[in-house]
Formats: sequence, C-alpha cells, structure tokens
Amino acid sequence: MLKRDENSRGLLKVSPLTAAIAAAFAYAAAPQVAVAQTDDADEEAVDLGEFEVTGSRLGRADIEGALPVAVIDRDDIEQSGFTSVGELLRNTTFNTFGAFRAQSGSSAQSLVSVSLRGLGSERTLVLIDGRRAPKAPFAPSAQDLNAVPIAVVERIEILKDGASAIYGSDAIAGVINIITRKDFSGTQISYQDATTAREGGDSRSGQLVSGVSGEKGNIVFGASFFERDIIFARDSLYNTPGASFFSNNYFLGADYEDADGDYVDDNTGNFYYGAVPGGCPNSDPAFYTYPGGATPTLCGYDFTRVSADEAATSSQGLFVQGNYQFSDDWSVNVNASITRAESFGRYAPSLNDIPILVDADSPNNTLDQDFYLYHRFAGLGTRDNKTDANVYDISGIFSGVIGPVDIDTGIRHNEYRFYELGRNYVVLPIAATFINDGTYNFLDPQNNPDEVLNAMKATINRDSSWITDEAFFEASMDLFNMAGGTAAGAAGIEYREEQYFDAYDSLQEAGVIGGSAGNSAGTDRRVKSAFFELFMPVIDTLEVTLSGRFEDYSDVGENFAPKLSARYQPLSNITLRASIGQGFRAPTLDIISQLPTFSAESINNDQATCEFAGGTFENGTCLTGPGGTPTSQQVNTTIIANPALEAEESDQFAFGFAMDVTSWFNFSVDYYNITIDKLVSFISPGDIIARIGSGDPIPAGLGVERQAPSDRIVRVIAGYANEGELETDGIDLAADVNLALPAGLGTFKSHLEATHVLSYTIDGGRDLAGDPGAPEYRITLGNAWEFGPVTTAFNMNHISDYALTVSDGQQLGHVPSYTTWDLQVAYDIPVVNGTIALGALNVFDKEPDVRSAGTDGNGRNYNFDLYDQYGRQPYVKYTQRF
Repeated sequence: MLKRDENSRGLLKVSPLTAAIAAAFAYAAAPQVAVAQTDDADEEAVDLGEFEVTGSRLGRADIEGALPVAVIDRDDIEQSGFTSVGELLRNTTFNTFGAFRAQSGSSAQSLVSVSLRGLGSERTLVLIDGRRAPKAPFAPSAQDLNAVPIAVVERIEILKDGASAIYGSDAIAGVINIITRKDFSGTQISYQDATTAREGGDSRSGQLVSGVSGEKGNIVFGASFFERDIIFARDSLYNTPGASFFSNNYFLGADYEDADGDYVDDNTGNFYYGAVPGGCPNSDPAFYTYPGGATPTLCGYDFTRVSADEAATSSQGLFVQGNYQFSDDWSVNVNASITRAESFGRYAPSLNDIPILVDADSPNNTLDQDFYLYHRFAGLGTRDNKTDANVYDISGIFSGVIGPVDIDTGIRHNEYRFYELGRNYVVLPIAATFINDGTYNFLDPQNNPDEVLNAMKATINRDSSWITDEAFFEASMDLFNMAGGTAAGAAGIEYREEQYFDAYDSLQEAGVIGGSAGNSAGTDRRVKSAFFELFMPVIDTLEVTLSGRFEDYSDVGENFAPKLSARYQPLSNITLRASIGQGFRAPTLDIISQLPTFSAESINNDQATCEFAGGTFENGTCLTGPGGTPTSQQVNTTIIANPALEAEESDQFAFGFAMDVTSWFNFSVDYYNITIDKLVSFISPGDIIARIGSGDPIPAGLGVERQAPSDRIVRVIAGYANEGELETDGIDLAADVNLALPAGLGTFKSHLEATHVLSYTIDGGRDLAGDPGAPEYRITLGNAWEFGPVTTAFNMNHISDYALTVSDGQQLGHVPSYTTWDLQVAYDIPVVNGTIALGALNVFDKEPDVRSAGTDGNGRNYNFDLYDQYGRQPYVKYTQRF
C-alpha cells in the first residue's frame, strides 16, 4: 500500500477514518479496494508504518507516491473468481492488446504471459518479491505466469511506468511485482471447481496455506494445484472444417508448360497440381475434395476433426518462506519454491513439410509421370505432445543495520527445466522411400500395416533450461536535512548469470521429421549492475526522486538508464506527480542464437492463398461455407534468428494527479508516453501478410514466397528485426467509491479502472491504435457489497471495438466491443470458520465476435490474445480456516 509521509522517512499520525480514506486513495488503481472503515474518527492516531513499494529501493510511508502503482490484494484475488496468476493479470486494463496464453498447436503450448501497454511480454518485467521471475526456456522472450502458484501470492503491484533505472532491462512498459505471503498465521484450505460453456475447458484448483509465528520469526508454507481440461478444435467456438493442402495433392514441378493459362500442362494434358487421382477422398473421412477456385479439384484435410484448440494444462506448487531475527539488528529471510507445470496438446497427423518426389514408375503413381506429393500421414495417428516444466527457486537475504545504514544482501538460484515429448512424427527419408517402392500406400493412409507405419514414425523430444544465479548488495540511509524533511539515499550492486539451453533431438536437428517446429539454441550472458536512488523532500509539499542504473552486458554492451520523478501536494486532498526517464532492453538469448526453425503456421488473411483453397475473401478474412464462416490455411514458415540485433532503448515520461473528493470518493488520472528506439519485434506470418496488404514496411530478410500463376503463398520467412521506432501514449483513469450504507446495510465498494490508448505508431507512420486486435479502450469495474456474513461481488470487463481490417493505410470494418460480467456471492459460516462462494465468470455467456477471427495474426476463429471461448463459467468454492 502506498502511503504519503509528511516528514520524509518519519511517521504520519492520522485518525483511523483518515487512514481508511488514505488507504482507499492509495489503492486507486487496484481492481477492487478492501479498506476498513470506522465511526471512531476522532479517537486515536494510527501509525501507517514504512513500506518498500514497487518502483523504489527506499522504504516509504507515502499515501500517494510519485509513481502510479496499481495493487491487487488477496481479497481482490478471492473475489475475482480467477484461479491462476495468468488469468488474473490478463484481465487487467494494462494488458491492453492482450497476450499469449496456453494453446495447442504451438511450441509454447503451456505459456501464459502478460503485455503491458501493448508493448509485448518481453518489455514487461515480472518480479517476485522484487527479484526477476523465471524465464521460460521454451519461449525466452516471456516470463511464464504459470510458474507462479496463486497460493503464494499476498498481493500484486503493477507499476504503470518504466523502471529500468531501478530494475534494469525489460522494464520499459512497466513492472509487475508479485508479493508473496510472509505474515500468514493459522491454516487455510480452499478448493474451487468450474465448468465452461464449451465441451472441455473445465477447471479445478486447490490451495493449502499455513503459517506459524514466534518471538524471533515466522514461517509460512503452502501448496496449490490447478487443472484445465483440453478443448478439441471440433468443439471450439466457431469451428469450421480445416482445409490443409497437406493432404493428398500433387504438383508437377517447375517444368510444366501452360502457355494458354488454363492450369493444364500443354505437353501432357494434365493439370499441374490437384488432388492425386484415387487418393482423395479415401477411407479417412478427414480427406475431402473441394473446388480450387480457378484451379482443378484439390484435396483438403480437415485437421479440426482430431486436433486440439487449447491444450490441457495443470500445475502444482510448493513453497516455504521463513524469517528469523537472530539479533536485535539482523535477520535472515529464506524463500524456496518448487512448481511443476504440465500440458498435453494434440496436433493433426504428420505431414511432409518438403514435397516428396514420386517417381513415374512408383506403384503408387496414378499420373504416370513424376510429381511432387503434399501428403498427410494420417495412419500414423495424431501428433501428441506432452510438456513437463519444473521450476526451482531458492533465495536467502540478510537484512540489518550498521550504524545509520540499512543493509540488504543475498543470493538467489533459479532453474526452469522444460521437457517435451512428441509421439507419432513421420521420418521423411523413410517415408519417401516407402512411398516410391510401394511399401506405404499414400492413396489410403489408414489402410497400411502397423509394421509399416511403425517403421516410419519417431518419438521426438526437446530438453530446455534457463538457469539464473544472482547476488546483490543494497544499502540505504538518511542523508541530510532539507526544508521538507530528511533526504534519503540508496545504492547497490548486482551480479547475474543467465544460462540458456534448448536442445532438440538429432532427427529434428537434421530436418528429417515432418511437422515439427524448432531447432536447437543456447548461449549464456553475464550482467553487472550498479544503481542508486536519491529521495529529496525539497519543501513540505514537494518531493523529488533521482535514480539511475548502469548495466554491463557480456554480449550487447553497456547502458545507463536515469529517471527523475516528483510529487507535489498543493492541497491536502490533491497530489500531482510526474516522471521522466530512459529504459533499456537487451535482446533475449533465443533470438540471437537459434538456428532456422520450421513451422506450419495458420493464416487467414491472404486472398490468393484463401481462394486457392476454395474459400472466399471478404474484409481481409478468408471465409468458407454458406454462412461465410472464417477459415484458415497452413503455410510453410521458416523462423530465423538474428544475432546482429541491437538492444532497444526507450525514452518515457508521465504525469498525473490524484484527488480525494470526499470521504467516500477519490480518483486519479495519469498520462504516459513511451518511445522505443531500435525496436526488436517478432514479425509473424499474419503480420507480414497484413503489412503487405496495408502498405506498411517489412523488415529486411523477411517476406513471403508465392507460386505462379495462383500467387498462393508457399513459404513465409518470419523472424526478429530492429524495426525502428515505436511511440505510444495514453491515459489511465482510476476511481473509487467506499460507502458505509445507511440503516446498517453494510458497506459498498466500487473501483473503476480505465485505460485509453491515444496513439501507437511505428517509425512515425499511421496510428495503429484501433487496428485489428488493438482496442483503444479497456475498462474494468469492480463492485463489492458486504452485508453481515454475505459478500456479493459483481465485476465488469470491457474491451472496446476496433477495425476489422486495414487497406492502403485506412482502418476498415468494425469488430464490436466486448463486455462481460462476473458474479460471486460468498457466505461466511462462523460456526465452522469457513466460507462458501458461488459464482460465475462471464455470467451472461458473452462470446467473442466472429469478426475478430485472425486479428491476432494466428489464424484462429476469434482473437485468441484478447478473448477466451469459455463462455459462462459457473463455479463453487469452499474455504476452511483453522
């Protein structure tokens, strides 16, 4: 909680009522306030104490500080209905454009991330008790929120301002600091069970927390688990049959003659591509024929019959935290945790990423001439991928006082171990041999002997790790007296080693596995840092803070990030604040070390590829069927690394004010502006196609390869690049109501949080705010009515509308706004000291608009980054306290 100190690091004496109002004011950015009120306003003064807040190394007792910090406390978590840290943070307004979440069909199928200000998870620094959260080795640009058990969380602080001057690299968009439980006493057990409106996706979660305190210390330990069931594509929202060209199609190669443009080889009279005669349809109902637009009949494979849309995920966590005061001036704090996160994803059967040449004399050849085959090895079974991630984290911190100096020093070790096992993948050289000698009958994949199929397939694996070791030393002290109080300073040094390892098996590395994505990578990095912070109460109503951080990276060089912030209080109920600073982000280790990676990516925003597959193209989206339902096509994609990437640098400033209007109402407004130079971005296949269509620039080395005369895409080269400059600005609004209702009807609390993206530009180009998948507004409204043993929470989440497509720099079409309401009624049972809660997320069963399909660049049937398909999610939760 942020609290204002009238005498620098001294203590502010206020009445309990004023303290309650101040606390509500301080929480002006939290999704829900939880502030006690009392009628004894004139009785006794209370000591607000001193807190270390996110964005500062100095302990403060500020009511409303110079930096805007949002807080989600434990009551907010319980009343939200969410059962994981990832779900909780993804639904905040600061996750402006959405972020990656667990999904099948991805090499990062278990990842859950968050992206502040729409700037990407790689520019959002996640901390656990002020130290960096573990990096996911299978997606090193993000910190995996699935690795943080929700049982360990006491509160979450979100710094809505850049903080590289305090925390170093990655803190450009802001900082999320997960504060763990430290002072819990007693024992608490809870269990929650929830269902969805889909077939699948149901979830279960449970927590156990226990704490014991003594004269010289305390210990808190606990355990938690979370499970969510798989959702198959056939049961997913707006599902339509897939139309994969990797089925049973032939291509005659580059030597065809088609002088009259009729898609017929003039030398043989054969179409130069189409469904293999006798091979489509076959005994597998997933193979079907469809018109190829102006081309001959093609063979399609409906991968949605067997693949999963969302992976099954689960996690289990154990943690222990202990603090021991071994002398009057010194204590030691030890934190240890183990988290295991598992997932299961199902892909359609293997395909040959590289066309297989079928000789004219092959027993399987029904064209009597050489041709290239695009095939789906359906007889091998679905590709089933299981991941197992284990995160180990231990730290020890000594805190004490030497004379006037407060000391914190410690070490930390963190390991994120990730294993992936994939079954039923085809070995392409063996498959090519079996196809040509007739051992394997590709005309009817399901009608092959088991011994043939078993000889063609392999079980693949991936072994990844990210290991971080760090040591740090910090010192802070009062320095000198000023007109407004005592100036204080802090300084420190840190050393961090990061080791990244990502190894694929030898068959994948050799490129002989069909339908696998990825290649090995690995390197290490050493970072030396030094930082300082100087707090100066210039006068009673004006405080200024100057901070800076120097970092020396072993691979990308040096950087210094300064920051200046100020807080001015012209009236007792008004606070003005402002900050200006610079930031820094080093390229992540994977994108500078990974070998070229193949992936079969889905797209639905390319007209030529859509029409080649028999679809119709309207408003930037590929449609199929009488109702015009969005559909997608898979394209070969090569993802390349870029070891020449430079580090990003940012300039940012913010200003705002907070006002306590009455004893029961307060609000704050803050403006932010962030400019990033030498921007490092991943340019996905969907992004590349969208930029071609809108006329926006594409980084050198990336692009698409097309095949004449249909002009369909046959290959996309995607990857990372320093794109230039990104600038975004916006406004955050927060407002709180905290009322004691008349006639003893309890208390009512309401919190409004809104973010408005004013602009979002790259290289000074057009404004991207409001583009497909980039809403300008996000709003949350939390309401809680406490009446005796009953607490009713009714919360709203709103995502504004945005454009359907962009053409020639103009935003066209319209994807409507999206509003959901969550309801929870909780009853405290005093006889057993328990609480039962009944509730529902998305109580009115709102579904994402079908027109949002593809606006996240992933070719799905709705925007997967912004929304979910779960619909109404009723749940029951019981908590028992001892």
